[in-house]
Amino acid sequence: MRRASWVAVAGAGMLFAACQSHETPQQAQARIAKEGDALNAAVSTVSKRWQGWAAAGQADSIANVFMDQGREMPPDMPAVVGRAAIKAYEARNAATFAAKLTIRPESFAANGPLGVERGSYTFEGKAKAGAPKGTPAGVSDEGKYLIHWSNADGQWQIAELIWNPNRPPVMGHATAPAKKPATSPATKSKKKK
Repeated sequence: MRRASWVAVAGAGMLFAACQSHETPQQAQARIAKEGDALNAAVSTVSKRWQGWAAAGQADSIANVFMDQGREMPPDMPAVVGRAAIKAYEARNAATFAAKLTIRPESFAANGPLGVERGSYTFEGKAKAGAPKGTPAGVSDEGKYLIHWSNADGQWQIAELIWNPNRPPVMGHATAPAKKPATSPATKSKKKK
């Protein structure tokens, strides 16, 4: 019993010592910048490959950059969770539009196994034959994105990707039903007479 308590105390002490940081804020900032540069080097080819995958309709290649339970969070819809769901979502997009996607990474930061990438994109799409009814003939979009990268076993994968356009969505041109002219209380009382 005594030995078990010493082991527990020693383990807690080692954990406490590991949690204490001897970095100054400037040292931490320099380390994070250096780790961000390493993240950039490790994932710099992903954006170029992603552009090719989008043009070729390779939904499986896009999905495989994500963690098993990764999340893609497109605008105006619920998150798409897990590789299989991401593959299905990307396959629907590929079946709808012939895509030209340009991705411009702008900054990287990393701290151990956690990385963040921020950037912008432009998208040009032409509707394919067989696209769902009501699909516009072409779409043009530009916006920004944020990626949460996670390093597991030395491999960076996307844990979460969120992106949204710089412009608000175009609303439909539905017309509102005609309204009856408003009647004032004075008009109502004249009608009663």
